[in-house]
Amino acid sequence: MRDVWHLSQIDWIEALPETERARLRAAAEVEDFAPGSIVFAPTPRPECVYLLESGRIRIFRRDPDGSETTFGYVLPGEVFGELPGFGDYPRESYAEAAEPSRVWRIPVPLFRELVAVHSQITVEITRQIGDRLKRIENRVENLVFRDARSRVAAMLLELAERFGHRHDGRIRLDLALTQAEFATLVGATRQTVNECLGELSRLGLVRREGRSLELLDRAGLERMARPADPAAGGPGAGR
Repeated sequence: MRDVWHLSQIDWIEALPETERARLRAAAEVEDFAPGSIVFAPTPRPECVYLLESGRIRIFRRDPDGSETTFGYVLPGEVFGELPGFGDYPRESYAEAAEPSRVWRIPVPLFRELVAVHSQITVEITRQIGDRLKRIENRVENLVFRDARSRVAAMLLELAERFGHRHDGRIRLDLALTQAEFATLVGATRQTVNECLGELSRLGLVRREGRSLELLDRAGLERMARPADPAAGGPGAGR
């Protein structure tokens, strides 16, 4: 049986009786993924639910023309690809390792049994799903009511909440993103994202060092993230 001591900080696993944890150890498959590797792809009949032990996973969808839209990132301790655990839902998204990641594949029947018997699992997974839906709703709102510059500022603030580390009054994002990857988060072109980040840098709101970003002025970014007045125009308006 595989040792799950790495997962001891995950509340719902720690709360399971030892016999259930032993069943999870015995039934789950564990695999390491290199950055850029696909963890799962769309399929009509998914057989597994996934748990991230370490690393970071990107969830995205691919349009018929090949363009991608990133829905978000999974952090260690989170369950993902979970909908088949609650019904006969097809899988419509992709999951990709954003950095070296260790993933647990939990068979759908076992996951459903654990959810049915242990209410704390249902509560935790429901909370995770709710958080993801809220982030998606915020992005839809951003697309409708904000110009590209405001969307970039809003996304930086969102990423800071999940991946930010404070240091000397600054917030460093612990998430290395290319401009193309960032563009899939905000619904803009790579060129537009580059222009917006360049402007925010000139204004002293952020600092760029390669793929790393630091937020220098959170309050300034919050003002920038407010919906723009269409009549005012400005960089990124209408893109």
